[in-house]
Amino acid sequence: MKHYMKQMLVTNLDRTLPIYLEQTGYNEWQEEFDRPAGYHCYHWLHTTGGEGQFECVGNTMTLGPNQGILLPPHVPHRYYTSSHPWSTWYITFSGDLATTIISSLGLATSKVIRWEGDSRLSRIHNTTSRLARRQSEFSGMDSSMFVYRFLMDLKRYGQVDNQRSYSQQSSRLTPLIRFMEEHFHDASIGLADLSEYAGLSSQRLNYLFRMTTGMSPYQYLIQLRIQKAKEHLMNNKHMTIKTVASLVGFLDASHFVSTFRKFENITPQRFRELH
Repeated sequence: MKHYMKQMLVTNLDRTLPIYLEQTGYNEWQEEFDRPAGYHCYHWLHTTGGEGQFECVGNTMTLGPNQGILLPPHVPHRYYTSSHPWSTWYITFSGDLATTIISSLGLATSKVIRWEGDSRLSRIHNTTSRLARRQSEFSGMDSSMFVYRFLMDLKRYGQVDNQRSYSQQSSRLTPLIRFMEEHFHDASIGLADLSEYAGLSSQRLNYLFRMTTGMSPYQYLIQLRIQKAKEHLMNNKHMTIKTVASLVGFLDASHFVSTFRKFENITPQRFRELH
Protein backbone atom coordinates (compact mmCIF):
# COMPACT_ATOMS: atom_id res chain seq x y z
CA MET A 1 0.00 0.00 0.00
CA LYS A 2 1.28 3.47 -0.89
CA HIS A 3 1.21 6.56 1.30
CA TYR A 4 -2.08 8.44 1.32
CA MET A 5 -3.68 11.27 3.25
CA LYS A 6 -7.31 12.36 3.11
CA GLN A 7 -8.19 15.79 4.44
CA MET A 8 -11.94 15.93 4.91
CA LEU A 9 -14.07 18.82 3.74
CA VAL A 10 -15.86 19.60 7.00
CA THR A 11 -18.97 21.69 6.39
CA ASN A 12 -20.85 23.77 8.95
CA LEU A 13 -23.46 21.02 9.05
CA ASP A 14 -20.76 18.39 9.71
CA ARG A 15 -19.59 20.41 12.71
CA THR A 16 -23.03 20.05 14.29
CA LEU A 17 -22.68 16.24 14.31
CA PRO A 18 -21.82 14.58 17.64
CA ILE A 19 -18.51 13.41 16.14
CA TYR A 20 -16.87 13.98 12.77
CA LEU A 21 -13.74 12.92 10.89
CA GLU A 22 -11.10 15.54 10.19
CA GLN A 23 -8.33 13.53 8.52
CA THR A 24 -7.17 9.98 7.84
CA GLY A 25 -4.01 8.61 6.33
CA TYR A 26 -1.43 5.88 5.95
CA ASN A 27 2.35 6.25 6.04
CA GLU A 28 4.49 3.41 4.76
CA TRP A 29 7.60 5.17 6.09
CA GLN A 30 6.50 7.12 9.15
CA GLU A 31 8.48 10.31 9.72
CA GLU A 32 9.25 11.82 13.10
CA PHE A 33 6.70 14.21 14.57
CA ASP A 34 7.25 16.50 17.53
CA ARG A 35 4.22 18.44 18.74
CA PRO A 36 5.09 20.36 21.95
CA ALA A 37 1.55 21.79 22.04
CA GLY A 38 -0.17 18.60 20.94
CA TYR A 39 -2.77 18.32 18.18
CA HIS A 40 -5.92 20.42 18.09
CA CYS A 41 -8.36 17.47 18.08
CA TYR A 42 -8.41 13.75 18.95
CA HIS A 43 -5.63 11.81 17.27
CA TRP A 44 -5.41 8.03 16.84
CA LEU A 45 -2.20 6.43 15.54
CA HIS A 46 -1.47 2.71 15.17
CA THR A 47 1.25 0.52 13.73
CA THR A 48 0.64 -1.70 10.70
CA GLY A 49 4.28 -2.76 10.32
CA GLY A 50 7.64 -2.22 11.97
CA GLU A 51 7.96 -0.44 15.27
CA GLY A 52 8.01 3.09 16.63
CA GLN A 53 8.47 5.00 19.86
CA PHE A 54 5.78 7.30 21.21
CA GLU A 55 6.46 9.86 23.93
CA CYS A 56 3.69 11.59 25.90
CA VAL A 57 2.73 12.46 29.49
CA GLY A 58 6.27 11.67 30.62
CA ASN A 59 6.29 8.13 29.23
CA THR A 60 8.00 6.47 26.27
CA MET A 61 5.95 3.64 24.77
CA THR A 62 6.69 1.17 22.01
CA LEU A 63 4.09 0.81 19.26
CA GLY A 64 4.47 -2.50 17.46
CA PRO A 65 2.08 -4.16 15.01
CA ASN A 66 -1.56 -4.17 16.15
CA GLN A 67 -0.86 -1.51 18.77
CA GLY A 68 -2.02 2.09 18.84
CA ILE A 69 -2.64 5.11 21.00
CA LEU A 70 -5.52 7.57 21.34
CA LEU A 71 -4.55 11.12 22.28
CA PRO A 72 -6.94 13.84 23.48
CA PRO A 73 -6.52 17.33 22.04
CA HIS A 74 -3.51 19.45 23.04
CA VAL A 75 -1.50 16.66 24.70
CA PRO A 76 2.21 17.27 23.96
CA HIS A 77 3.78 14.29 22.20
CA ARG A 78 6.55 13.04 19.97
CA TYR A 79 6.92 9.87 17.92
CA TYR A 80 9.67 8.43 15.75
CA THR A 81 10.80 5.24 14.03
CA SER A 82 12.75 2.58 15.91
CA SER A 83 12.50 -0.15 13.25
CA HIS A 84 12.56 0.76 9.55
CA PRO A 85 10.18 0.94 7.90
CA TRP A 86 7.62 1.93 10.51
CA SER A 87 4.21 1.89 8.82
CA THR A 88 1.28 3.64 10.50
CA TRP A 89 -2.39 4.47 10.03
CA TYR A 90 -4.11 7.40 11.69
CA ILE A 91 -7.32 9.34 12.00
CA THR A 92 -8.06 12.68 13.61
CA PHE A 93 -11.56 13.62 14.69
CA SER A 94 -13.57 16.08 16.73
CA GLY A 95 -17.15 16.97 17.63
CA ASP A 96 -19.14 18.36 20.55
CA LEU A 97 -19.75 14.86 21.93
CA ALA A 98 -16.37 13.29 21.07
CA THR A 99 -15.14 13.46 24.67
CA THR A 100 -18.47 12.19 26.01
CA ILE A 101 -18.50 9.22 23.61
CA ILE A 102 -14.91 8.25 24.45
CA SER A 103 -15.62 8.53 28.16
CA SER A 104 -18.87 6.56 28.00
CA LEU A 105 -17.10 3.76 26.11
CA GLY A 106 -14.37 3.70 28.75
CA LEU A 107 -11.62 4.06 26.14
CA ALA A 108 -8.10 4.59 27.45
CA THR A 109 -6.25 7.67 26.26
CA SER A 110 -2.48 8.31 26.19
CA LYS A 111 -1.89 4.57 26.76
CA VAL A 112 -0.98 1.72 24.44
CA ILE A 113 -4.02 -0.20 23.21
CA ARG A 114 -3.45 -3.57 21.53
CA TRP A 115 -5.65 -6.10 19.75
CA GLU A 116 -5.56 -9.55 18.19
CA GLY A 117 -4.34 -9.78 14.61
CA ASP A 118 -7.61 -11.25 13.33
CA SER A 119 -9.80 -8.34 14.49
CA ARG A 120 -11.24 -5.69 12.17
CA LEU A 121 -8.81 -3.13 13.60
CA SER A 122 -5.97 -4.92 11.80
CA ARG A 123 -7.63 -4.33 8.42
CA ILE A 124 -9.17 -0.91 8.88
CA HIS A 125 -6.34 0.94 7.08
CA ASN A 126 -7.16 -1.04 3.93
CA THR A 127 -10.81 -0.06 4.23
CA THR A 128 -10.11 3.66 4.51
CA SER A 129 -7.66 3.60 1.61
CA ARG A 130 -10.54 2.52 -0.63
CA LEU A 131 -13.08 4.87 0.90
CA ALA A 132 -10.72 7.85 0.71
CA ARG A 133 -10.74 7.63 -3.08
CA ARG A 134 -14.50 8.13 -3.18
CA GLN A 135 -15.28 11.62 -1.88
CA SER A 136 -19.05 11.33 -2.23
CA GLU A 137 -19.14 8.08 -0.22
CA PHE A 138 -16.80 9.19 2.57
CA SER A 139 -17.90 12.56 3.79
CA GLY A 140 -20.31 14.16 6.22
CA MET A 141 -22.57 11.68 7.98
CA ASP A 142 -20.85 8.68 6.41
CA SER A 143 -17.47 9.63 7.81
CA SER A 144 -19.10 10.44 11.16
CA MET A 145 -20.55 6.93 11.28
CA PHE A 146 -17.13 5.56 10.33
CA VAL A 147 -15.51 7.24 13.35
CA TYR A 148 -18.24 5.98 15.68
CA ARG A 149 -17.91 2.41 14.35
CA PHE A 150 -14.15 2.63 14.75
CA LEU A 151 -14.49 3.69 18.39
CA MET A 152 -16.96 0.86 19.00
CA ASP A 153 -14.47 -1.61 17.52
CA LEU A 154 -11.77 -0.13 19.74
CA LYS A 155 -14.07 -0.79 22.69
CA ARG A 156 -14.83 -4.32 21.47
CA TYR A 157 -11.33 -5.50 20.57
CA GLY A 158 -8.92 -3.17 22.39
CA GLN A 159 -6.80 -4.45 25.29
CA VAL A 160 -5.06 -2.23 27.85
CA ASP A 161 -2.57 -3.26 30.56
CA ASN A 162 -2.81 -6.95 29.60
CA GLN A 163 -6.54 -7.02 30.32
CA ARG A 164 -8.83 -9.10 28.13
CA SER A 165 -10.80 -7.23 25.49
CA TYR A 166 -14.55 -6.78 25.73
CA SER A 167 -14.92 -9.29 22.88
CA GLN A 168 -12.78 -11.89 24.68
CA GLN A 169 -14.70 -11.43 27.94
CA SER A 170 -18.03 -11.70 26.14
CA SER A 171 -16.96 -14.88 24.38
CA ARG A 172 -15.96 -16.41 27.70
CA LEU A 173 -19.42 -15.74 29.10
CA THR A 174 -21.36 -16.92 26.03
CA PRO A 175 -21.92 -20.53 27.27
CA LEU A 176 -23.25 -19.26 30.62
CA ILE A 177 -25.56 -16.74 28.95
CA ARG A 178 -26.94 -19.53 26.77
CA PHE A 179 -27.47 -21.60 29.92
CA MET A 180 -29.45 -18.71 31.46
CA GLU A 181 -31.57 -18.37 28.32
CA GLU A 182 -32.43 -22.06 28.48
CA HIS A 183 -33.10 -22.21 32.24
CA PHE A 184 -34.36 -18.72 33.19
CA HIS A 185 -37.73 -20.27 34.13
CA ASP A 186 -36.11 -22.32 36.91
CA ALA A 187 -36.73 -20.32 40.10
CA SER A 188 -34.17 -22.37 42.05
CA ILE A 189 -31.17 -21.08 40.08
CA GLY A 190 -28.87 -18.86 42.13
CA LEU A 191 -25.38 -17.39 41.96
CA ALA A 192 -23.81 -20.64 43.24
CA ASP A 193 -25.37 -22.58 40.35
CA LEU A 194 -24.16 -20.01 37.81
CA SER A 195 -20.63 -20.07 39.24
CA GLU A 196 -20.56 -23.86 39.19
CA TYR A 197 -21.72 -24.00 35.59
CA ALA A 198 -19.12 -21.40 34.52
CA GLY A 199 -16.37 -23.12 36.50
CA LEU A 200 -15.45 -19.84 38.19
CA SER A 201 -15.56 -18.48 41.71
CA SER A 202 -18.52 -16.19 42.44
CA GLN A 203 -16.10 -13.27 42.82
CA ARG A 204 -14.45 -13.90 39.44
CA LEU A 205 -17.80 -14.42 37.74
CA ASN A 206 -19.13 -11.19 39.22
CA TYR A 207 -16.04 -9.34 37.97
CA LEU A 208 -16.35 -10.67 34.42
CA PHE A 209 -20.07 -9.93 34.25
CA ARG A 210 -19.67 -6.41 35.55
CA MET A 211 -16.86 -5.72 33.08
CA THR A 212 -18.98 -7.02 30.20
CA THR A 213 -22.54 -6.00 31.10
CA GLY A 214 -22.25 -3.51 33.96
CA MET A 215 -24.28 -5.77 36.23
CA SER A 216 -23.88 -8.93 38.30
CA PRO A 217 -24.79 -12.34 36.80
CA TYR A 218 -27.85 -12.59 39.06
CA GLN A 219 -29.01 -9.11 38.02
CA TYR A 220 -28.60 -10.22 34.40
CA LEU A 221 -30.74 -13.29 35.09
CA ILE A 222 -33.49 -11.12 36.62
CA GLN A 223 -33.34 -8.77 33.63
CA LEU A 224 -33.65 -11.77 31.34
CA ARG A 225 -36.74 -12.96 33.24
CA ILE A 226 -38.30 -9.49 32.97
CA GLN A 227 -37.60 -9.48 29.23
CA LYS A 228 -39.28 -12.87 28.79
CA ALA A 229 -42.20 -11.66 30.92
CA LYS A 230 -42.66 -8.69 28.60
CA GLU A 231 -42.90 -11.05 25.64
CA HIS A 232 -45.62 -13.08 27.37
CA LEU A 233 -47.50 -9.94 28.42
CA MET A 234 -47.53 -8.63 24.85
CA ASN A 235 -48.13 -11.88 22.98
CA ASN A 236 -50.49 -13.67 25.37
CA LYS A 237 -53.08 -11.09 26.39
CA HIS A 238 -55.32 -13.57 28.19
CA MET A 239 -52.57 -15.13 30.31
CA THR A 240 -52.84 -14.22 33.98
CA ILE A 241 -50.08 -12.31 35.75
CA LYS A 242 -49.64 -15.28 38.08
CA THR A 243 -49.07 -17.61 35.12
CA VAL A 244 -46.59 -15.22 33.54
CA ALA A 245 -44.69 -15.03 36.84
CA SER A 246 -44.48 -18.80 37.05
CA LEU A 247 -43.32 -19.18 33.44
CA VAL A 248 -40.37 -16.79 33.86
CA GLY A 249 -39.03 -18.11 37.15
CA PHE A 250 -40.79 -16.22 39.96
CA LEU A 251 -42.19 -18.19 42.89
CA ASP A 252 -45.19 -15.92 43.39
CA ALA A 253 -47.02 -13.13 41.60
CA SER A 254 -46.43 -10.46 44.26
CA HIS A 255 -42.65 -10.84 44.02
CA PHE A 256 -42.89 -10.72 40.24
CA VAL A 257 -45.01 -7.54 40.29
CA SER A 258 -42.69 -5.74 42.72
CA THR A 259 -39.58 -6.76 40.75
CA PHE A 260 -41.17 -5.75 37.43
CA ARG A 261 -42.14 -2.36 38.86
CA LYS A 262 -38.60 -1.87 40.23
CA PHE A 263 -37.06 -2.41 36.79
CA GLU A 264 -39.75 -0.87 34.56
CA ASN A 265 -41.37 1.74 36.84
CA ILE A 266 -44.81 0.36 35.95
CA THR A 267 -46.76 -2.78 36.86
CA PRO A 268 -46.97 -5.78 34.50
CA GLN A 269 -50.68 -5.07 33.98
CA ARG A 270 -50.00 -1.47 33.02
CA PHE A 271 -47.23 -2.59 30.65
CA ARG A 272 -49.70 -4.96 28.99
CA GLU A 273 -52.27 -2.18 28.60
CA LEU A 274 -49.68 0.06 26.87
CA HIS A 275 -48.81 -2.64 24.37
